Amino acid sequence: MKQLIRSKPEKGSAGDSLKNSNLVQLLKIFSREEKTEFGKFVHSPLNPRNETARFYDCLKKYFPNFEDINFKRQTVFAELYPGKKFSDDVIRRNASNLLKLAEDFIAFRELKEDQIAFSNLVTDYYLRKDPGNLFLRKAGKARLLLDENPQRNENYYYRLEQLNTSIAYYYSKEDATRKKFDNTPERIEQTWQFAIHALLSVYGAAVNDMLYFNKEYDIELLKPLMNIYKSKAFKRNNTTEVLYYCIKLSTDGRNDETFYRLLELLEESSSLFSKAELFGFYISLHNYAYERSLDPKNEIWDIEFKIAERMLELGLITENGKITSEWFVNTFIKAIRASKLEFAENFIEDYREMLPKTERENVVNTSRAELAFTRKDYVKALEYLAKVKFNNTWDKLRVNHMYVKIHYEMNNPESFYYITDSFKHFLKDEPSINDFIKKTFGNFLNYTIQVFKMRSGEEKPAGVNLRKKILNSQISGNKWLLEKLNELTGK
Repeated sequence: MKQLIRSKPEKGSAGDSLKNSNLVQLLKIFSREEKTEFGKFVHSPLNPRNETARFYDCLKKYFPNFEDINFKRQTVFAELYPGKKFSDDVIRRNASNLLKLAEDFIAFRELKEDQIAFSNLVTDYYLRKDPGNLFLRKAGKARLLLDENPQRNENYYYRLEQLNTSIAYYYSKEDATRKKFDNTPERIEQTWQFAIHALLSVYGAAVNDMLYFNKEYDIELLKPLMNIYKSKAFKRNNTTEVLYYCIKLSTDGRNDETFYRLLELLEESSSLFSKAELFGFYISLHNYAYERSLDPKNEIWDIEFKIAERMLELGLITENGKITSEWFVNTFIKAIRASKLEFAENFIEDYREMLPKTERENVVNTSRAELAFTRKDYVKALEYLAKVKFNNTWDKLRVNHMYVKIHYEMNNPESFYYITDSFKHFLKDEPSINDFIKKTFGNFLNYTIQVFKMRSGEEKPAGVNLRKKILNSQISGNKWLLEKLNELTGK
């Protein structure tokens, strides 16, 4: 009889508290370089606990994944304290101390890499201690670092205003009436720049969420904010203009004029923003272009590809040598739609190893199937699709979409009607698919079936009327569908 009650995990198994601890989870994500630096940090005077250093040395033997069968609390304890009775509290204490030390190391390392923040902290220290010219010397270097950094976002203006406030305070101690030194006008301007940058940024995120995720926020103050931005008193620049047009693209200015102006601004000003900010801006462009591409009257595929290519160049869709399956597929499909087949082929080979291992083969095979289909090698496309294992809804949508087109092209009525019927049931029954996706794929199926019937003689030709319907519908795969209709009507 099968055992119905799960037994408690054995010590040292997957349930081991050390193996699943926050400490081990953190050590796993350290890079090789970070592990080396952390080892030196642990053995430096910054760590007064010799016991913690020895504990780290024990754990180091199980780097990088801590998957060794011998990695257990008892094993580590026995190595640390030979001959002593095991105590879980001691292991927990050491793990807690080492975790705190690891977080200190992260803060120290991040601060050292952020030279501006590091310089500001030293400047503030000199200001508190009042060591005379040391403060002014360091403040001058801090300003130089700020100016050398190309970014001109809210962080820049915040740090600049804080630095100038410290300088104003330094001089005010001996010049309270500000006769010798007064930077108040600069600080007012910098404060406005920081405030407008920060507010436009957060409102931009809010209206984007309201547009795509049915969120409801109180944005009553957005209108007066936009009026302040447009007033003559405010000094507008490229960074605030980007933020302004992002908001317009999600509100009352959702049109091609706003879209192309934002695209132009980002081409000119990408160095002025952080990667996180740029990602948000390009997502706004990406989403708008996608919506426009669903209208067959808009041939926007080259622009879609340009956006995807630019995001790739700026490192916005790759992180630490990795890329998600969604962004891989998205970039690849944009290249296919724009007829950039050489780019698409090279993209598969150049970025396949960045994909998650569990999804890599599926993504690569469906991409190669798309490429083979575009080159009209339908047999090869079917061979690639036969290797795909469905891991999620999007896999099924993409593969079924390709099957429909392939069997249309190969003029296989039995297979064509089987897959279209199966696809319809899937769209109807799958609860994770929203109404918009069901509509765009449903339109694709209905119109493709009608065109297939026209080609086979099952229905009378209705080219002009059908073309009008297709041109006025949102369809996933509209470019291909119109090509098939044009082949029948001779256009």
